[in-house]
This record gives sequence, structure tokens and C-alpha cells, in this order.
Amino acid sequence: MTTDQILETAGIPLLLFVILIYYGMRLWFMKDISAIRGKNKPPVKDEENYAKCAGKLMFFFAVATLVMMLLLFWNTYVAVAEIIICTVILGILWHNMNAKYGD
Repeated sequence: MTTDQILETAGIPLLLFVILIYYGMRLWFMKDISAIRGKNKPPVKDEENYAKCAGKLMFFFAVATLVMMLLLFWNTYVAVAEIIICTVILGILWHNMNAKYGD
């Protein structure tokens, strides 16, 4: 397998992984929730815990994306199923986090 084939298969998941790590670090370390909430949203109940929990969820999804990228080399259907399951889990956990710390 050549480098071009690897980048063709894993390029988009790798890019998504880097973006998720960036926003996870921005949330976790800088506590910048405006990066994901926007400027026109009302303030959250507990900004520090919201940022920490959202950062953890971003890291979870970054790892899920990395696992999906590795699964793409083995079986595409398994990779798609894994990312769909992780997206549903992320959605549920994000909803719970927003209910607890958000508006």
C-alpha cells in the first residue's frame, strides 16, 4: 500500500481527528465555549464544567474517528457502523451534558 492510497483512504478521518483534537484542547485547557456555542447563545449554568465535559466528549469522538480510520483498512462496513454508533453515543452524552451544565 502506497502513501497515496493511505491518504486517499484515511485523509478525511485524519483531518477530522486533528480538528476534533484542536477543539477538544481549546475547550479543555482554554475553557473557550464560544468556539462551539456561538456568540448569540445564552450563557451556560456552569461554564467551567461545561467546557471540561465538552472537551472530554470531543476527545472521545476524536478517538472514535481514529478507530474508524483504522477500521477502514480492514472493513468499510464495520468502520461506518462504528462511527454511527459513536455519533449516537456522542449525541446522547452531549444532550445529557447540556441538560446538566448548559441552558
